Amino acid sequence: TEDFYRAFVRREASQRELIWIGRAAVVGIALLALYLASDPDSRVLSLVAYAWAGFGAAFGPVIILSLFWRRMTRNGTLAGMVAGAVTVIVWKQLEGGLFDIYEILPGFLICTLTVVTVSLIDRPPSPQTQKCFDTV
Repeated sequence: TEDFYRAFVRREASQRELIWIGRAAVVGIALLALYLASDPDSRVLSLVAYAWAGFGAAFGPVIILSLFWRRMTRNGTLAGMVAGAVTVIVWKQLEGGLFDIYEILPGFLICTLTVVTVSLIDRPPSPQTQKCFDTV
């Protein structure tokens, strides 16, 4: 409510008004979600699964590798995130056989391989960065 209602609708809204607007928004969104979920022809679940596949494939390997591998580089991270997301998008468009596998699996694998490959080709992180990694 602070970021949207006060910024775009009514700048001088009281704290009490913001609380009620926030509550009304939560109820409205919950009712919309209930309506969408009750529709048997709705594809909300598949849409949410697709979105999570994209997030998981792009960010999952990067987060895990950043915790355990001190050699990961900025360029490796960015390349891996793009490769993972693109893999999910492309994989979803393909059908049959091997392509019936949930798209997060190939996306996760491609992201991991890309991060490792690009990081090994790239200049290693500075000794100062690696020392910081070791202290954490």
